[in-house]
Amino acid sequence: MTERSGLPTTRPLPHDLTFFGSPAVLDGEDAAGYEGLLARISDTLQPGDILEEIWVRDVGDLIWEILRLRRLKAQLMKEATYDGVKKVLDPRDSLFFPDTRVSAFEWARRWAAGDREARAVVDRVLARSGLTMDAVRARTLSEHIADFERIDRMTKMAEERRDSFLREMDRHRANFAQRLRRAVADAEDAEFKVIAPEEAHS
Repeated sequence: MTERSGLPTTRPLPHDLTFFGSPAVLDGEDAAGYEGLLARISDTLQPGDILEEIWVRDVGDLIWEILRLRRLKAQLMKEATYDGVKKVLDPRDSLFFPDTRVSAFEWARRWAAGDREARAVVDRVLARSGLTMDAVRARTLSEHIADFERIDRMTKMAEERRDSFLREMDRHRANFAQRLRRAVADAEDAEFKVIAPEEAHS
């Protein structure tokens, strides 16, 4: 890593990988963060040939996908909390003071829009019911369990593909090391056969 303006920066990848196509970055995502991730992976794995550079790109794309899925899961919980608020409030309409005529749907809608009065009402209802926001999150999870499970499955699949590429790189390097050892042994054996007769006549 190098220093520039007091901030650490990663060195570029060893070769131009533009032939892979566009980076796996969606609109609104941090393209510089993606490039930095690839550079750090390259620094760690130290690819020794074009195959290993391809695997670095594949591993980088999968790690980026995993991070994206984790962010999406967190954002889904945050966005869908509105549904959890509505479900928790619905059977407790007698606690909707100062205005008990407002429906659970309306309080939840206003809560989601950041209305201070609605947030105070929700906090009050939870407190008087002996609940916390964990109850709201539990109802949110229950309402959207299929979506959360789908994201978890996609994350697991990406993690398995990432691990597969890393194992493939390990096998590639092990096979290369074995071939290198055989080549060295053959060379040493050939050298010995040349030297041995000369020593026999000395």
